Amino acid sequence: MRLFSMMSIITLGLAVETREFWLSVIILAFTISWNKWGTVEFDLWVGLANLLIAVVMSWVILSVHHFAQRLWGLRQGLKVEHKIWWYGAGIAFVTTILSRGQFAILGLTGTFISALNIHRLGRYRYGPQVKDFAMIALMGPAANILLAGIVKSIELYTPIPLPSEIVNQFFVPSLAFAAWNLLPLPPLDGSRIVFASRVLYALIAGCVLGYIFLLSQGVYSWLWAIALGLASVSVFYVWLERSWG
Repeated sequence: MRLFSMMSIITLGLAVETREFWLSVIILAFTISWNKWGTVEFDLWVGLANLLIAVVMSWVILSVHHFAQRLWGLRQGLKVEHKIWWYGAGIAFVTTILSRGQFAILGLTGTFISALNIHRLGRYRYGPQVKDFAMIALMGPAANILLAGIVKSIELYTPIPLPSEIVNQFFVPSLAFAAWNLLPLPPLDGSRIVFASRVLYALIAGCVLGYIFLLSQGVYSWLWAIALGLASVSVFYVWLERSWG
């Protein structure tokens, strides 16, 4: 009887998480495709086609983000669950409508971590540590940026004929989703990282913002982005971290 109750609870938890995942996909797709319902005037079929593309892209973005975090969590003996952040989803929905799709807020999901007790046996400090939470949180945005960069590099530097418009419909939302999730607001990923290490957060934020700045200048380079991230760490440490102690 107890086993049946445990299985029922697990099944219910998975059903809720799956439902919230698909709801997040729909909201994200709605947000990134709002202003793609025609060029000069409203076009239903063009809009539906773009919405369908946005749903596929949103599914890939969220799946990559969550899978990377779950995989790293499993490696650390930790259970990673994802839930929709209702405040973020509501703000995203309202902001998209009010701005007519010109401004998108993509911080929609939260990462919740707990220990898988049997997998933590023999580890130093048996319970999960703050640094473990930070690394799990970091894996999501990192996976989004890495995959987006690989896809864009294939389009730019290889003879593989990838449609530029489709690539951009994946590339830009992937970077935006990663950047929004790095904000230091609970339950977004950035809150886990900044709580573990302000210096690490400065490095990651500097790299991501640097990469986005370079893209705006037509430069596709992870190395320069890392250099800008290291520079931001230096500035942060000299001007803020030392004064805070």
